[in-house]
Amino acid sequence: MIRRSTIADHDWITALSADVYGNLGDYASIIPAWLVHPGVLSYVDEHEGRRGFIILGFYELADEPESRHVADLLAIAVESRFRRQGVGRGLLHYAIKLAQAAGLQRSVSEIRLTVPEGNDIGRRLYASTGFHVLDQEHGAYDGGQRAIRMAKPLTAS
Repeated sequence: MIRRSTIADHDWITALSADVYGNLGDYASIIPAWLVHPGVLSYVDEHEGRRGFIILGFYELADEPESRHVADLLAIAVESRFRRQGVGRGLLHYAIKLAQAAGLQRSVSEIRLTVPEGNDIGRRLYASTGFHVLDQEHGAYDGGQRAIRMAKPLTAS
């Protein structure tokens, strides 16, 4: 079951983020701010305990002539013992469905994410669900890894 996270999940989400993203930067400091931001939603996959989470933000593109919003998959993480079992793929599909639902209410036309260049498993997963590279040089993580920006156009379903 995937459910909206609660304040009781925040410490767990922060700890898992620090573990999963530790080589990319100080996510133990970044994640708590995201979790309480009004434009950000977080969800937990739970089946006999918490297995993973997603953090999804929404923002308006300022450099567009027409008002257009995008969803941004800010974070996705799965506990190590549940990896390679479809939990991450299920969370990704859930994030896409949430973004599509938001698109029905506002002009959310795509979902974006940023992935480290060396995360081959993640990049393959994202490509297999329709994400394409938007920006091969989207800066770098605090740990020095090159950031790749990917996007997926949204269609109602």
